[in-house]
Amino acid sequence: MWKYKLTTSIAILGLVLFVATSNAEELMSSGSDRALGDSVGTLIQQLKGEDPHSRMLAADALGQIKDVRAVKPLIAVLEDENSSGRTQTLVAGALVRIGAPAVEPLIAALKDENPLVRMQAAGALGQIKDIRAVDPLVGALKDENPIIRMQAADSLGQIKDSRAVEPLIDALKDNDSLVRERVANALGQIKDVRAVKPLITALKDTDSLVRLQAADSLGKIKNVRAGGP
Repeated sequence: MWKYKLTTSIAILGLVLFVATSNAEELMSSGSDRALGDSVGTLIQQLKGEDPHSRMLAADALGQIKDVRAVKPLIAVLEDENSSGRTQTLVAGALVRIGAPAVEPLIAALKDENPLVRMQAAGALGQIKDIRAVDPLVGALKDENPIIRMQAADSLGQIKDSRAVEPLIDALKDNDSLVRERVANALGQIKDVRAVKPLITALKDTDSLVRLQAADSLGKIKNVRAGGP
């Protein structure tokens, strides 16, 4: 009986997903946005349910629809201590697809006590590439958890805002070699000449991966100075 209910729930959710994502533009163009709104409401209710499979399907569907009403419930699932890592990843992906409306809630999530939530939030902000996230991500370079510091560096490299250069240069002195390696990579992504001397110093790092990444990033910056891509 339990398996039957689960299968039925997923089948219904799949139908909602098909209608909501496949016909979203048609519904909106024909003035039937109420039908789309009903689909969003149904998906949000599924997102709040207890079945993990239904929650993941709902998160993915809401990300495809990109309705701003989904941001708050998606953030709630992201921060739910009972959410699995896979669910959190799907939720973060949905928030990335929604984009700008999700930025401020994701910035707030950088302060969550759960490091997995902070990591997902930092990663999503990097993919959205909104400059509002630069200062909060710079702050995350000092997170107590090295995984968060690594993700913050990666995201700053994705956003490529020059305000991150000096904080990243300071982070080249991080006591964790994996963080230093990601920081060196981020500086290579931003390609700011201020990073040249610090990266040259990083060529003498005690960790071989940091040295290799510093050399690679210096090559990228040198290429830009020479008029390359």
